[in-house]
Amino acid sequence: MDRRAFVESILLATASVWLVEQRSLCNNAVIDTDGIILPPKLRKGDTVAFVAPASPSNAWEIHNMANFFIKRGCKVIYGETITKRDKRFRFLSNDDNFRAKELNSFFADNTINAIIAARGGYGSIRILNLIDYELISSNPKIFLGFSDVTVLLNAIYSKSKLVTFHGPTGNFPLDNFTKEILQNILFHNDDFEGVLSYKIPAKDFLVGGQSIGRLVGGNLTSLVSLLGTPYDFNTTGHIIFLEEISEHPYKVDRMLKQLQLAGKFADCKGLILGNFGKLDSRRNFYPDYSFTLREIFEKNFKDSNFPVVLNFPFGHSAKFFSFPLGLYAKIDATNNEFLLYLHWDVSKNENMLKK
Repeated sequence: MDRRAFVESILLATASVWLVEQRSLCNNAVIDTDGIILPPKLRKGDTVAFVAPASPSNAWEIHNMANFFIKRGCKVIYGETITKRDKRFRFLSNDDNFRAKELNSFFADNTINAIIAARGGYGSIRILNLIDYELISSNPKIFLGFSDVTVLLNAIYSKSKLVTFHGPTGNFPLDNFTKEILQNILFHNDDFEGVLSYKIPAKDFLVGGQSIGRLVGGNLTSLVSLLGTPYDFNTTGHIIFLEEISEHPYKVDRMLKQLQLAGKFADCKGLILGNFGKLDSRRNFYPDYSFTLREIFEKNFKDSNFPVVLNFPFGHSAKFFSFPLGLYAKIDATNNEFLLYLHWDVSKNENMLKK
């Protein structure tokens, strides 16, 4: 057995232990031996609640996402952070205590099965210390969002050990690709094999290789804001995914270097870079021009000992492949593919990881 095959066999064995030794919770969620909780998938008749934990939104702005759930047999309700926006709070939907209280109450409400952030913007970080993480751990359910909501996804994953979902917010335009991914990730389906695959163009492998790890990540700016706080995130044994929008290359470089200096890439299993805008454009930077984003990524990661993927369809882009924080995924440069293992049936997941 060569070294790569040996390492891969160890990774597969580790992942299989996680799958084999799950146990059920009272609401059909399951918990693994690391204490990671997987919330139950949605079924027809379930209730989906929309909230605005950061910047304001409204029912019209999120009607496409609401209809996505309604057409699949779900009941949709809206929190008062959406229906009763308080304009005194400017770029926030309401004050910090109000927003946190609503999110806590929706997790506590056993008639609600999933919570969807209406939009990002700014403000999620202001309520991290007001969230009841023990309550969330005891009441596991789907929580979906991205962008500024990245800090909530990661804080809940870290503190409550609940798998959270980095995917489109309520105001996101849903194309067929995005809908299909959401359907498979969020909804129960006995006929679904339990693995999602995406073919990665060979040119988008900055660094090749093969690895398996839990997923963690989100918006780059938001993740960096968690460093050094009680809500910092663990990347050991994880595949990190990052996205960003409208940031100058030097700012992206600074944030990547900050993550590196914080040790976030030291023991990770892989890196997936989503939408960052135009990778090959140069911007003005006195007295000349900046590096391109592609050059920034090459300078930071070309010598990495883990796989690195560019241009993955997620983030502030037309297509959105949703990622569950805490579930296992595989990057495989040999077959040019990404595999996401998400079936709640333990035996099916175990067989897939052996492939």
